[in-house]
Amino acid sequence: MGRKYKVSVIVPVYNVEKYLKKCLDSLVNQTLKSIQIIVVNDGSRDNSQEIIDQYAKQYPDKIFSYTKENGGLGDARNYGLNYAEGEFISFVDSDDWVDEKMFEQMYNYAVQYQFQIVVSDMYCINDGWTLGTVAKEYRGQNPNPEIRDFVLNCLDPAHACGKLYFYQLFNIQKFPQIWYEDMATIPVIMSYAESIGYLQMPFYYYRQRAGSITQMNSDSRTLQVMQAWDNIIENVNKLYSKEVVAAVYHSVEAFISFKPEYAENFLQYIRDRKDLFLKNDLVKERISKGIQENLVTKKLIPKKIHYFWFGPGKKNDLFYKCYESWKKYAPGFEIIEWNESNCDINECSYVKEAYEAKKWAFVSDYFRIKKLYEYGGIYADTDTEFVSNIMPLIINNTFFAFETRKQIHAGIFGSIPKASILKEWLDTYKNDHLLQPDGSLNTANTIVKRLTRILKTNYHVCLNGQKQKVKDGIMLYQPNELTLDMYDGKCIAQHHYEATWWDVKVGNTSYKQEVLRDYFKNDSFGNEDLKEEVGRLRLEIEQLKTSTSWKITKPVRWLGDWLKKSR
Repeated sequence: MGRKYKVSVIVPVYNVEKYLKKCLDSLVNQTLKSIQIIVVNDGSRDNSQEIIDQYAKQYPDKIFSYTKENGGLGDARNYGLNYAEGEFISFVDSDDWVDEKMFEQMYNYAVQYQFQIVVSDMYCINDGWTLGTVAKEYRGQNPNPEIRDFVLNCLDPAHACGKLYFYQLFNIQKFPQIWYEDMATIPVIMSYAESIGYLQMPFYYYRQRAGSITQMNSDSRTLQVMQAWDNIIENVNKLYSKEVVAAVYHSVEAFISFKPEYAENFLQYIRDRKDLFLKNDLVKERISKGIQENLVTKKLIPKKIHYFWFGPGKKNDLFYKCYESWKKYAPGFEIIEWNESNCDINECSYVKEAYEAKKWAFVSDYFRIKKLYEYGGIYADTDTEFVSNIMPLIINNTFFAFETRKQIHAGIFGSIPKASILKEWLDTYKNDHLLQPDGSLNTANTIVKRLTRILKTNYHVCLNGQKQKVKDGIMLYQPNELTLDMYDGKCIAQHHYEATWWDVKVGNTSYKQEVLRDYFKNDSFGNEDLKEEVGRLRLEIEQLKTSTSWKITKPVRWLGDWLKKSR
């Protein structure tokens, strides 16, 4: 082809002195000898340039250093493209690293089968870890994917890295200076390639660290993803317009879950283009099969938090602690107190009898269902504390949480208005009585038992304590997410179990003990994440044993022995 190198690798650098050496080491030690490593310092203010200079001096035939004013990742990549002299182009982010055989194997694969793009898999590794999980870079269904399949799945995911591109493809489009520049560019490039190959080997090590675009919780620049969606719809090869529109629809749905604080913006993006999406055959088929939601008609749970306070009792410190957590982790939500002044105590026999018996919790049971049915929002017990942002909850039509593997609780739940399941639940109280003919109170048929029975019978929920989505967009969360904080980083809200309704058993003064006992009593503590973690530890120990620097310590020896016993 008359190019000077087989592969040009472009490495944008911005304030990554902590990671840069590992990245550059993995590149200068590539088994492919004909390689050009273009390092673009995008206005770093740390010691990154000193590190680059050291490598450029030591490897003058491989490392080519350039500096520019800060312009962002896309701008730095475009800058590097100006100096690329390889038959193929690749990108490596400066906080990541690659397998030393990556470019030799990918180049040979491209040449052997005349591919213009080669896609490989990735290892996703949390910062500070040495092991990670393999992320497939093609997630379609065709075992022998064609260009149409790659375009249909081009946004799941849309990394520029981990791929090899024929150099002329970047004459079609460069990277725009926006967030999610990969998403704006790579699908377009793919649609114009004459052939694409998939090498199912994880050559690329993608470091996931705090401060990266995928890890940041809230930043208005996230909305620039809509510019990326528009760009690919407008500039894709028209042969694949149908596929790219379906890919964008899928991406919008993913971003609603990924960045729920901007869910309304993303839904409006779809509504503004409803004909484009709902007239697309692929989108229509997925919606009709229940694979995807109809985002044009999708509703979000209203930003309302409902709580109830009946009777003369005074609010205690725990209530105020929980109330402050609602304000902190549900900013912008309206918090509504319901009590005798705005609820009709004589509305039905069950409520009237519960109120007269001073069973305030049972009065609340009825009204929490009714008010959410009428207004929508999130109900929280007055001893339920939010421990992280609750925005991920509002994207469901309705949500509940397992308390134990066999029981769904009502200490926190949420819904859009007029949800069918709330009507079914509310109707169980219509002709019911708390006061029995003999004067005793029927406290056994609790709100929890009613709910669990309905979900199992009418919605075919599997009572196993595991997260699941059932018909009508109902989401069931695990106990470690919406019941108790199990210190695994997944808790959104925890119940403190100041349960006035709890009939104390001998030696068990809190229902919390029942919940904890159930959660931890099955194999590997009933936690799939823990099982996965045990697997990682086993693998890491085996790798350490084969290392020349293996020096076993007492704690590691103990851990190894424990893992053997747990098999």
